[in-house]
Amino acid sequence: MYSYSVTQWIYGNEELETSLVRLKKYGYDGVELAGEPDKMDLGAVQSLLSKYGLTCTSICGIYTLDRDLSSPNAEIRSHAVQYVKACVDMAAQLGASIVIVVPSPVGKSGPDSTYQEEWKLAVSSLQDAGAYAESKNIVLVIEALNRFETYLVNTLSAAKQLAQEVDQSSVRIMADLFHMNIEERNHRFALQNIAPYLAHVHIADNTREAAGLGQTNFEDVFRTLQELGYQGCITMEFMPPVSNPYMTAQQSESSALNDQYTQQAIYHIKGIVRALMK
Repeated sequence: MYSYSVTQWIYGNEELETSLVRLKKYGYDGVELAGEPDKMDLGAVQSLLSKYGLTCTSICGIYTLDRDLSSPNAEIRSHAVQYVKACVDMAAQLGASIVIVVPSPVGKSGPDSTYQEEWKLAVSSLQDAGAYAESKNIVLVIEALNRFETYLVNTLSAAKQLAQEVDQSSVRIMADLFHMNIEERNHRFALQNIAPYLAHVHIADNTREAAGLGQTNFEDVFRTLQELGYQGCITMEFMPPVSNPYMTAQQSESSALNDQYTQQAIYHIKGIVRALMK
């Protein structure tokens, strides 16, 4: 019913092959790669994916302050749009269908100009990047991050409004359960509200650990996804507790913890999905 992947950047600086061996071991279908096309040998990546029988399901854009799609600084904004286009090219080369976009970067707690101006600039940036994505048959998915990580789009309803204003079939929405646990009053209603735009899902528990280690009612979440007819990828994005999620990419966590979380997440979610299909 679903394909399952893990966003690989959460494993820190370990070798990609080590990550792929782990994913194959625990029954995943693919991997979501960090959007760093200039730092990867994509030919070598393709070879490793083929070696382990895995796919690249998606590209997770990494939105630092110099990749601000809403910036009033035209040079920064242009750089951000070009970055998204490079991620689109990366996705196309690796056979992925999804690129994640975050309208304002991690660490930006308020506008450099005004909220209204930066919203309009984000719309314009996504229209530009979205047109390019459409030409490559790639879908951009807007990710709403919680208020403690960024400021412009924090809820799925805000992401929906942004997607509607961008008004391109290549620009849709993803749901991230960790951010939803902070920002949404009701998982079911939030997902139902964006149903026509939903194209990707990230899974972590309320503690940001692997699914099943916290308080999230994943049975309700997956019942809702089933009712909505969602057929996309389920991507795990668990991590240890850090104040800035991008710090995880610099860490060298023990392989034992990575193994534990990777196994826990897929076993827990697959168990729920199997029960719901009976």
